Amino acid sequence: MRVETSMVGQNVSVPGIFDGMTVGITVHDPETGEIIDMNERVEQLYGYSKSELRTMSIEEYTAPSSQFTKKEAVDRIRTAARGDPQTFEWKVKRKNGEYRWISVHLTRTTIGGTKCIIAEINDITEYKTREQLIQLLNRVIRHNLRNDMNLLIGYADRIKTAIQNDQLQEEVDTILNIASEVGTLSDSLDQIERIVEPGTTEREPTNLRTVVETCASETLSENTAVDISVTGPSDIWVTADEGLRYAIEHGIENAVTHNDSETPTVTLTVTEDPENGFGVVRIMDNGPPIPDMEIEVLDDETVMKSTYHGSGVGLWVMKWCVDSLGGELSFEAKTPRGNVVQIALPQTDQPPIE
Repeated sequence: MRVETSMVGQNVSVPGIFDGMTVGITVHDPETGEIIDMNERVEQLYGYSKSELRTMSIEEYTAPSSQFTKKEAVDRIRTAARGDPQTFEWKVKRKNGEYRWISVHLTRTTIGGTKCIIAEINDITEYKTREQLIQLLNRVIRHNLRNDMNLLIGYADRIKTAIQNDQLQEEVDTILNIASEVGTLSDSLDQIERIVEPGTTEREPTNLRTVVETCASETLSENTAVDISVTGPSDIWVTADEGLRYAIEHGIENAVTHNDSETPTVTLTVTEDPENGFGVVRIMDNGPPIPDMEIEVLDDETVMKSTYHGSGVGLWVMKWCVDSLGGELSFEAKTPRGNVVQIALPQTDQPPIE
């Protein structure tokens, strides 16, 4: 790594040991914030070459949800230059479309007589996903599981005192349904753990239509009373792992399970969003609207009220799977009735036929 700057009219050499570090290092002009130099680890973290990063704006490799701007970056660098070190988290978008969380620590220093700002950059994606998993487990245990088990105990007590009651079968059915829901919650958490566990999944070019058709066929084999169809081209490819299948499965399951129509109808449409470079799956149903709270709690900033009791973690699994693949999950109402759940993932080229 070599810093070359004209700030003091001379070249500044930085020890080459920075290139062997597991921490990303960038050197910045303390006034303009411009990148003077960086080590090889930065290229690995962002997926761009040094020459590309020097010419790109910060917004180009910032995840849309982060809203991290060049102005904010320069302000932090100037603050660090005044002797106030800065530490912050930032969600970046790598060249391949993948999102990664990083931690940045800014400090001022002098190299060869030149005042600079050193940025130490660490990949904290695993830490962030673990943190979010703990938050999810906490929410589920505090709300869904606790409330479901309280209902289960309450109905069991009623059965004990009303063995001859005509509603016995109804109460038993309710107990079985709740017990089944608790089991589903456990399965969903297992899926999330497999998605966030590094090294357990392999991403590869995946035909979107093929995955959708497989999920639709499995649903029909288990529930023949459902009207389900698949439309769209078969040449749309995305980079994905088993998380894509989990997301689509939960999308279909939600559309069927919570559907009060005489014949639940689910239409899966495969399409693309060329403007944003996304392959898209739209899951449309004819059921009642998804409650606003079910969608709002997917936002990390939403505070869950003690009275909230969700219908499960299906939407959570979808969000986690789609987020892990660098995609976007969105919801909208369908006219005159129903819902549209959209999964959008970065497109990739079809692999060569061997």
